[in-house]
Amino acid sequence: MTLCVKKGRKKTGVLLGKITENNGFVASRAAKVETIAAKGIDFSKIAIKECGFTNFLEVYGKEIEQKLKEFFPKHHKLIIYMAYARFVHNSPINRMPLLISKSMLSVGEKEKIYPQKLSTTLAEIGQDRATCVAYMQSFIKAGEHLLIDMTNMFNSSTTMYYTKQGYNSEMVFDAQVNLMYIYSPSSHQPLFYKILSGNSREVVGFKNTLLESGLKDAIIIADKGFFSKANMDLLDQNGLHYILPLKRDNTLIDYSKLSESSNDYFKYEDRIIWTNEYEKDGFRVRLFKDDRLKTQEQKDYLQRIDANTDGYTREKFNDRLPRFGTFALLSNLKDISPPQLYAKYKSRNAIEVMFDGVKTVLKADVSFMQNEDTLNGWMFVNHIALQWYYIIYALLVEHELLSKYSVAHFVTELKEHRKVFLGDNWVEEPILKQTKKMLTKLNMYSVK
Repeated sequence: MTLCVKKGRKKTGVLLGKITENNGFVASRAAKVETIAAKGIDFSKIAIKECGFTNFLEVYGKEIEQKLKEFFPKHHKLIIYMAYARFVHNSPINRMPLLISKSMLSVGEKEKIYPQKLSTTLAEIGQDRATCVAYMQSFIKAGEHLLIDMTNMFNSSTTMYYTKQGYNSEMVFDAQVNLMYIYSPSSHQPLFYKILSGNSREVVGFKNTLLESGLKDAIIIADKGFFSKANMDLLDQNGLHYILPLKRDNTLIDYSKLSESSNDYFKYEDRIIWTNEYEKDGFRVRLFKDDRLKTQEQKDYLQRIDANTDGYTREKFNDRLPRFGTFALLSNLKDISPPQLYAKYKSRNAIEVMFDGVKTVLKADVSFMQNEDTLNGWMFVNHIALQWYYIIYALLVEHELLSKYSVAHFVTELKEHRKVFLGDNWVEEPILKQTKKMLTKLNMYSVK
């Protein structure tokens, strides 16, 4: 007779949880569910929703929420819902209802949200440009130094007035819509936008945007490709303030002026900047040289020569020696010193960062809207999302954390934090270690 002995199998129960340094014992989700089951709670009532970014909005989005209630009493909740879906998830309209339902924003919402309702709301907002303008004007403070610039959004619609064949800096001539923005570098806030046709002249766009915004003291700080005699004449004729850089090969630049003993200098961010100004062909040219930048540009050029990069030669290096580390500006601003002019021009990077937010974070550089009213509403919702973007950006700047965290990183961390509806209560899950570390550095989390 053969005796068969079965090998025993270890039976592992539910993971109870873990012991942490700061919070002691933290029960696992499985243990919580098992406890609930033991109490006879209906599993069909259990829900999980995002709460991290929603909590952030409850604290830092109050001013925007209150003003939306004031200016859009009928639509303010849906505007916030759609801006949330755009900012946190880059969502198109058809996916918004699902994403909104998975957020704590939707708790207590009794009305059904569906794509057609959102589209209708966008069209109604877009038709009410006057209220959109009044909302944006409420954030503008008198006497602020403001920047204004334009970017493009591609759009394939054949029915909208805005969509035209236009030129952009990437030399792409597809159908597009132009977006003009006014930005405050002091408050780190986008203040005002206007949609323009894709083939509109920048100067005309600047003037029309300033007229609608009610602003009179914004400064146009353009890129190096903007300068031309025709553009300068139009700016002056329309009474627009500007600071315009010149390309380094522009004939208005006299590099010999920077070798004169009459040059002055000032400090900018612990760097010595040499400067001189002179008149040429009716223009007042202000020339600057940064010795630290000059050294870096020379090193970069020589490394390219050593690497046998096409177009880089010792002869060309010698020809460009006077240009390294320099740039020239034209401006019609009166009673402004060279250090002030230099600092205002350097602030242009802020509006470039903003457009980067529009295109890379919000993914709003391409629009598939086929209706002008809906497009206007869509851009207003994106404007709200951009305001949230800059609340986070300003916090990162204030705490000197931009080199460690991006706005996108911040949003990703927060949207993963959730609450679980267990029985009759919402239970907040433990915050992940890396999220807690980030929030602690921003003084947004108190370690108990």
